[in-house]
Amino acid sequence: MRSRWYRRLAVVTAVAMAGLARAAESQSVQHLSIQGSGAALFATKNDPNFDSETGLGYEVQARYTFSRFSIGAGYQRSTVFSSPTIDLTLALSLGFIEPRYVLAAGSTVAVYLAGRLGAGKLVCSETCQAQETNLSYGGGGGLLFKLSRRLSADLGAQYFQVSGDLSSGYGMIRAGLGIGL
Repeated sequence: MRSRWYRRLAVVTAVAMAGLARAAESQSVQHLSIQGSGAALFATKNDPNFDSETGLGYEVQARYTFSRFSIGAGYQRSTVFSSPTIDLTLALSLGFIEPRYVLAAGSTVAVYLAGRLGAGKLVCSETCQAQETNLSYGGGGGLLFKLSRRLSADLGAQYFQVSGDLSSGYGMIRAGLGIGL
């Protein structure tokens, strides 16, 4: 009796996975795309000398998609700290590589996981000693919404760690548009 239940579960799972695999291809109609996003960052480390409330930023990236996988390369600029006493802001300016994997997809929505590895500088609004190259790494996930054959919306969230001049972790939420080429 128990083995019959396991066989049924295995058949239902296999059919569902096969259906998702076909649907995931519909999210990858364009092999090449560009994407722009706005982002809000939340520092996970409080520094008494800086105001570490929500910072804003943006990113642009080019992506190559093949099946359920895609790889992106891009640029991120995000304000991470500001001083309440002097006119000073600190921003991350970095290049990154971001692989993604689509976990599940329907005809208009896909769920993905992503990783990110980057390197760049801490940029100051005034002269400061931030001269090191900062490494960043992290991961997250999101939802892709197919708006048309060449246009998609991306809502994502991730956590990333920066090591270097201003070592800290950041939570980020982003919303963007991708255009297939």
